[in-house]
Amino acid sequence: MDHKELKIRIARLYYHNHMAKTEIGKKFRISRFKVAQYLEEAQDEGIIEIIINEVSKTSRELEILLEKKFDIGQARVAATSVDYDKTKKNIGKIAALILEELTHNGDIIGVAWGTTLYEMLNCLDGVKKFKNISVVQLTGGLHQIEMDYSPVELTRRMARIFEAEVYQLYVPAIVDSHETLEVLTDDRNIKKTLEMFSRVNIALVGIGSVYPRPSTMLSRDGYIDKNDVERIINSGAVGDINAYFYNLEGDECSTGLDGRTIGIGLSQLKKIRYAVGVAGGIEKAEAIYGALKGGIINIIITDAATAEKVLSIG
Repeated sequence: MDHKELKIRIARLYYHNHMAKTEIGKKFRISRFKVAQYLEEAQDEGIIEIIINEVSKTSRELEILLEKKFDIGQARVAATSVDYDKTKKNIGKIAALILEELTHNGDIIGVAWGTTLYEMLNCLDGVKKFKNISVVQLTGGLHQIEMDYSPVELTRRMARIFEAEVYQLYVPAIVDSHETLEVLTDDRNIKKTLEMFSRVNIALVGIGSVYPRPSTMLSRDGYIDKNDVERIINSGAVGDINAYFYNLEGDECSTGLDGRTIGIGLSQLKKIRYAVGVAGGIEKAEAIYGALKGGIINIIITDAATAEKVLSIG
């Protein structure tokens, strides 16, 4: 592969698939600094052309419109950057502030997985101290993905920050069969964490999109195969939360994964006092719309360009 072709492939992964520089580096066995260098060179050489579509409304206007349209408790909108990694950092910073605002002594915080939640945790250092906090892992571990983004590590970090009691799920997010699921979830320690789901009063979840491909991390890291992808697309799904897929109305879709997935379900999320969706990127607009329309989440933290796209749907 010549350098031009490599730059094109890196640009596609970064700008179209929103893959992090570290992930791209691992794929091509180069450092993330080399990835950044290639992206810069691709821009200088005209391989990448960046067009900035100015957001027509202020963040506060977008927040009010989202709250009104979906009748939710709170929407927060961060700045959209040309650099998607920067956009995620912007969202993560606001998510950290919101979490601190929502948290009180004795709360039980549930944590899922994702790169934007990872950025939120990076902004939580120095959070004020609370008493008797518990942190619960809301979905099985995704062992193939980079450890920093896994629910096991995110939950552990959150518990450390809040000096909290921790409940973890040392099982895969998706298993091979319903029989395997039943065996694993019958384990005493796993069952103890699953039973905590009903006590969670603050849940922090990422949102996965179906397009350009279903739930990027799940498909990329081998948790779902080509047959699963076909069933997901045919089901009419637009997004997923914790590998539970739903359509534009927020209704859960039958994908064949339902009886193989270990984690908090959509119906359980709807009962949580603060179900916080943390996600950005315009390719996730339909997924965010469905999560809000169906009442799966009642707080959304996203970026301005994505918020405008969500508001344009329906």
